[in-house]
Amino acid sequence: MQQPRLNTKVPAAVLIGVVAAFFAGCGGGSSTSNMAPSTQNASVAGQYNLVLMSAGGHDTTTIYVDFTQTGATFAGGTNTLVCPSNDPSQCKSDSVTSSGTVSGTDVTIVVSFPDQTGTTTVTMVGSATGTGALNGNYTDSLGDAGTWTATAATLTSGSAGSVIDFTGTFNSTSNPLSIPSSIFLELGQGAGSPNLNLIGKASVMNSPCITSLSLSGQAIAGAFSVTDAVNKMEIIALPSLPSADSFNFSYKFDETAASCPGDYGRGTLSLQSSPWDY
Repeated sequence: MQQPRLNTKVPAAVLIGVVAAFFAGCGGGSSTSNMAPSTQNASVAGQYNLVLMSAGGHDTTTIYVDFTQTGATFAGGTNTLVCPSNDPSQCKSDSVTSSGTVSGTDVTIVVSFPDQTGTTTVTMVGSATGTGALNGNYTDSLGDAGTWTATAATLTSGSAGSVIDFTGTFNSTSNPLSIPSSIFLELGQGAGSPNLNLIGKASVMNSPCITSLSLSGQAIAGAFSVTDAVNKMEIIALPSLPSADSFNFSYKFDETAASCPGDYGRGTLSLQSSPWDY
């Protein structure tokens, strides 16, 4: 007698369920948990004193910059200062560009600035070694190479009403005095971005050009640049690194200034401890 034939076809829905259950039991259902976590990029946003030390015997160059970061890219502000020999009279600010990328702790920075022959470009490759600390090696378009370090720095505390007092002396390079002029300078945070916009005032003694100044400008990391619009006088001050309690500054009067047109010179400032409020 012929036996009836069994139906050996498995419904498709059942087959799919069995296969899914098999892979789930083998860990297939948790594939995302087995993926390696992505490496988080270091944060390099902030203000830096950046120092380039030549291996070829050239002078040290200091760059004062404020980096803003979006994801893996960052850029310096338009107020970036590039200062050969950390000399305020040699600082370049016009047409300076700075940008970079970060991957994990690896950092690349490119800075371009005008020079006597055109434009110099510096490429820095290194790493973020801690909070507010970067270092590595650099090459430039003139054939120089060396090492670089960057440390986080701010001139003001960023709190409203905070003020820094300085005392110092200065003298004209073009028309030097037998006794240098004295300056008492007060700077505080102005309206706008914390640590960046500055307002201030100064009293000056023994100067044939000025007796007082009303100043506005910007902090750039540990340095600052301020201007008196009425007297048409500009001051650029740089910290005497690695110390940050004394500064060298250069000044110049515009050629159209009412007093001492075209005069320029140098001076020094020391931080004082007595604050004041506007």
